Amino acid sequence: MSFNHIVIQNILRDKWTYVSYFLSSMFSIIIFFLFSVIVFHPNLKSLDPNSTLGISLMLASMLVYLFSFIYITYSITAFLRKKTKTLGIFMITGASMKQIRKLGFRENLLIGILAILAAIVLGLVITPLFLMGAKVILKAETFGMYIPLQAISITIGLFLILFVVISTVVTRFINKEASIQLLKSDTVIEKSIKPHYVLLILSILMSATLAYLLKIEHSIVDTLSVLYYLLFFISILSTIYLVITQGFRLFLKIYEKSPAYLQKTNMLLASNLNAKMKSHANMLFLITILLSGVFLCTSILFSSYYNVKKTSEENYPYSFQYIADPKADDNMVKADLDYLEDTLSTVQAHKYFIEFKSKEDQRIGYMALSDYNLIQHQDNKLSKDEFIAVAGSRDVAPTTNNASDLYIKSLKLASTHEQNLLSTGFQQSYFIVPDDIYKTIDYPVYKTYIYELEDWTAHTDLAKIITSDLPSLPGERYVTSKIDLYNTEMFVKSVMFFIGSMLSLIFLSAAMSILYFYLQTTLQQEKEKYIGIRKLGLSRNELATIITKELAILIFVPFTIAITLLLITLLAIQTMVSTAFLQVSIASSCCFFVLFLISYVLIRKSYFKRLVS
Repeated sequence: MSFNHIVIQNILRDKWTYVSYFLSSMFSIIIFFLFSVIVFHPNLKSLDPNSTLGISLMLASMLVYLFSFIYITYSITAFLRKKTKTLGIFMITGASMKQIRKLGFRENLLIGILAILAAIVLGLVITPLFLMGAKVILKAETFGMYIPLQAISITIGLFLILFVVISTVVTRFINKEASIQLLKSDTVIEKSIKPHYVLLILSILMSATLAYLLKIEHSIVDTLSVLYYLLFFISILSTIYLVITQGFRLFLKIYEKSPAYLQKTNMLLASNLNAKMKSHANMLFLITILLSGVFLCTSILFSSYYNVKKTSEENYPYSFQYIADPKADDNMVKADLDYLEDTLSTVQAHKYFIEFKSKEDQRIGYMALSDYNLIQHQDNKLSKDEFIAVAGSRDVAPTTNNASDLYIKSLKLASTHEQNLLSTGFQQSYFIVPDDIYKTIDYPVYKTYIYELEDWTAHTDLAKIITSDLPSLPGERYVTSKIDLYNTEMFVKSVMFFIGSMLSLIFLSAAMSILYFYLQTTLQQEKEKYIGIRKLGLSRNELATIITKELAILIFVPFTIAITLLLITLLAIQTMVSTAFLQVSIASSCCFFVLFLISYVLIRKSYFKRLVS
């Protein structure tokens, strides 16, 4: 019998363990392959690598690959733990550690190669549907099917290297003494979680302090920069881990002293949870982290769509805004306006003409009250000794100090408006003055032509044409459009939504597959334990009750903790988010709960069936 034959037979004898490892690896590879199909699509050859789309797609590919590395490493480690007893059999029959590591390396490499090939084949099958979805989300004009040779070669090369490296490194940790000891004792008793309540309190206080600094003391955060965020991230992870482990331990201690402990099968359930307290706690922590990432990313990504229209209007208040520079050629301006009139003749548009004078060295604009009322659709009144200060940039308060101003130093401030008047940043501030005073101001005049379209978000193609044919020319004309800005921002949000949705799908699937893999690695041990207990009189229904409760803890406790973390985060930033953000967070959480409920039912059914077979 050759060594390779032993490898193949070893895989076939324990095929279910290998199938779990194979499927989890294949899923990671498929996601990376599909991203590569997009990145190397012929339509994106002219894409600037430094553009938002180019950077986002490449970053997403790296994140998927990094996640795959961590996830596959975990899978191999869990896989080798389950195979420890089998490896012990090889050892007592005379196999050396070199041969054992060679066996583990070849098994993992064989499974890895099969996972790569299966992922590429399955990926090619679903690529047309994936490209259709990407075309809709990214709003690409053409995103047809092609033969992704570059994506195939990149996927094979990178993941082959990944499996070789991981298989080489992880097999070095195979412990001869532990394998033989497990073979002799047939089980390993987990060490119980030790109480660390002081450490838990300190961790919570540190996380709370860092969160407070992030919200209040921005100067300290800016000084520490990357170091602060690294400390904050580590602190949050440590706090979550300690809350879960110490909370799990405390819950079991309290439960054992409660009257419910002695009812029905609760004693057996508590005993089982105590025996696997540490591994269960680690699994709860891992799934909680994955789900927290999914919930936060999904809420942010979906809610970002609700703010695009508002943000666009805050930056560029009008559908089209044409400002003629004082030095502009009159013939050019006339030709531009004729073009705009002709192009916009097919749509319903409200047209306005105003002007303002600018103190160009300080970028202070002066506008007559009548023009201001015209574009604001208001009827503001000013006495001869009053003026209104209006913002020139978004989120920047207008200048109100007029003490040194030549024309309005004797006027009183009537009111301030913090919504920028024209395109953000064109002027620092605007002073709205009575018409008589405006006529006396001797500064260059900027003639402004405004077009406001009905249902403006539906005219993105028209905006592309106009802004392309009439680009801004400093010193001549300044053309802006909230429609064009809206279209650009929606594209960016679509890219981020596309990437974030795929990453969320990875994390969500990983959470379920890691749980399933964890159950598979302990299946044989649990099966033997329950066979012995059933001989003492445990019925099938009672066993089902225990399994149902244990799986519910492993699935719904992380879900509850992740939802709680989401609610705490939303509460902390409630002044910074819109109502839409809260609504989307609640809606997405409900959807995820339904998915988890379905996953719970399927996993419970499959696990219980194999446990009693």
